Amino acid sequence: MSIFCDKTIAEFTGGKGGDGSTSFRREKFVPKGGPDGGDGGDGGSIILEADENINTLFDLNTQKKYKAEHGESGHKKNMHGKNGEDMVIKIPAGTIIVDFDTKEQLFDLKKHKQIYIVANGGKGGFGNTHFKSSVHQAPDFAETGEKGEKKRIILELKLVADVGIIGFPSAGKSTLISKISNAKPKIADYPFTTLIPNLGVVSMTKFDKKIKDSFVVADIPGLIEGAHLGKGLGHQFLRHVSRTEILVHLLDPTRDTPEDYAVINRELEKYDSRLAAKDQITVINKCDALTEEEIKEYEKKLVKLVPKLKNKIFKISALTGSGIKELTFELHKLVGQFRKNRVKNIEVNEEVITEEETVYRPHLENRKFEVIFRRSKLESASGKERKIFDVVGKRIEQVVQMTDINNPEGLERIYHFLGKMGIKNELQKQGAGAGDRIRIGGKTFIMRS
Repeated sequence: MSIFCDKTIAEFTGGKGGDGSTSFRREKFVPKGGPDGGDGGDGGSIILEADENINTLFDLNTQKKYKAEHGESGHKKNMHGKNGEDMVIKIPAGTIIVDFDTKEQLFDLKKHKQIYIVANGGKGGFGNTHFKSSVHQAPDFAETGEKGEKKRIILELKLVADVGIIGFPSAGKSTLISKISNAKPKIADYPFTTLIPNLGVVSMTKFDKKIKDSFVVADIPGLIEGAHLGKGLGHQFLRHVSRTEILVHLLDPTRDTPEDYAVINRELEKYDSRLAAKDQITVINKCDALTEEEIKEYEKKLVKLVPKLKNKIFKISALTGSGIKELTFELHKLVGQFRKNRVKNIEVNEEVITEEETVYRPHLENRKFEVIFRRSKLESASGKERKIFDVVGKRIEQVVQMTDINNPEGLERIYHFLGKMGIKNELQKQGAGAGDRIRIGGKTFIMRS
């Protein structure tokens, strides 16, 4: 049995690309067959997929690190290495993905089957076949595979439900959700029986066999005065209210005063003003415990406090089932109205992930870079002053990462790119001369004249 968890931190690492092969044809009667090294396979990516059948982040809270499969190295005879398998991790629909270091929200997985690539796999290195030219017919060099992306991520779940039931502890929220849906929460007559939100599916067939619709309802536990400041349990679960479009505000006339209605709404307002603006259905529960006159008096005081509630209050007994059917039909009607207008409620900045994005593509066309002068220092051996420059840019850093600079041909490739991309010219404009130091992607090179 899984344990509820609605916030966790995990580390995701894409697979490393396979190394390209350095190989030459070796055939009888073909003494100079030329290069035939194949490319390395791309590393696997890590993909998060929203699943409406999961309602906890417990599994990710238990396993904190995930690594996708590496790509295989290339082989001779121009044989391409196998690509690493993508790792698909299913998480609850309604999970927000936040970068741990920058605290930037990266994506919001709201819908079932929606995906987000949290860590791209590295590109496989080119085999030496790619580096053959008319002036260099036997290249003894191949690219190394690119490292996969590594990210530390905060995952925060906000339950996705059509209807949320709010109210003070022991108002009967768990009993109500058990009566109208398939949820089976723990129920007892003392505060904070419910320690986690309960989700249930309301099947309208239960109330009318002709209606095949269904909707999701959530029981939001533990709201008390001061919940937005961390009192009680409400501060842990107020975030889940934000996903629901319709709120059922449940009142217990045997314990709650009409003023308590305003207390709960103030907590919603203080936590997030948008919560207090959501549609609410006010419900007086436990009507079986009071006389008809006592119920009318309670309702009268409530309407006096909040005049807009006149003729809009449902009176039920979740225990006996009285009024449950009428309330459920009202919820079904409101949910239906909201779904018809759902397109108008979609956020403008909602991103759509396409299938093409499931495979990492290096930005070969991106030649942007920045040259930063850091400082000067004296070399102890020669006593000469040397300047130090950092070069930052996605493409040049990728080239450096995928090049074996211990290989003379690989090192020459780096200097070739410095000239080809205009980096050398920019360095010279900023005063770099022969012997100065250039740092790129954690590696240091010496400026040539």
